[in-house]
This record gives sequence, C-alpha cells and structure tokens, in this order.
Amino acid sequence: MDNREEKIRVRAYEIWERQGRTGTPEDHWLEAERELKAEEPTDITSDRSDAAVEKAPPAGTVETREAASDDTATGKQLPEMSQG
Repeated sequence: MDNREEKIRVRAYEIWERQGRTGTPEDHWLEAERELKAEEPTDITSDRSDAAVEKAPPAGTVETREAASDDTATGKQLPEMSQG
C-alpha cells in the first residue's frame, strides 16, 4: 500500500469515528480523498508547459496586431508575423 492510500485509509477511519461510527466505507473513503486533496498545496505553474509559455507572444502584441490587421479604413491587411 502506498503512502497516499495509507493516509486516505487513516482519514476515512477518522471520519467514520467522527460520524459516530455510522455510514458507508465508500463515502468515508471519498470524503477522506476530498479532505486530503484540499489540504495539498497547489502550484498553478506546474500544469503549464514551459515551452508553450516561452513561445507565446506577449498579450499586448497579439491584441495590437489583431486590431491593426483588420484596418477597414485603408482596406489593407498587415502581413502575418513569422514565429521563429
């Protein structure tokens, strides 16, 4: 049994006791998982790919180019930016 599963088992037992030793084991297990998940520190940057972030143009640049590319006054469209 891995460490996470052991923590869930212990927490589920604590929930069972807290609820007067009533209820279903499955409900206690799921509640234990939720409680432990809520206690975990969150790192919002860990879900992002470094490559995707590095290659993305600055937001201001994208908005400015999009606005300028549809210049209806002149009828001209700006050339696409090359990424490289």
